[in-house]
Amino acid sequence: MKASANDISGCRKERWQNDETVFDKDEALEINGNEEEFLKELAEMFIDDFPEQISLVKKAVNSRDSNALEKSAHKLKGAVANFGKNIVYRAVLNLEAMGRENRWDDVEETYGALTREAERLMHALKKFAKSK
Repeated sequence: MKASANDISGCRKERWQNDETVFDKDEALEINGNEEEFLKELAEMFIDDFPEQISLVKKAVNSRDSNALEKSAHKLKGAVANFGKNIVYRAVLNLEAMGRENRWDDVEETYGALTREAERLMHALKKFAKSK
């Protein structure tokens, strides 16, 4: 699937800084068979694995390695998808498309949006994982 200009421009900083819900528990539960304990385990695994995964994306962005960007973003997209088609999912989806298409315009902005929104997701998941 080729990313459109509108998909890519959707990653512009001003568009990403909003109050969109980064974690919808009901959506995530529906995706994961309404198994709350399983979802909490997924959240904990995501929290543990995220630093390594985002590091691979950052390395690909910095080295302008389109193949590595596509692969690392694809892997991260799979992990994020467990928590819904949220703003983080869309950012990493755009990075995956940029890698596949060897497009580097707006990549730093998109990566920046991903890291900012992923921090919000991590905070929400930590809170959720600790809830009773």
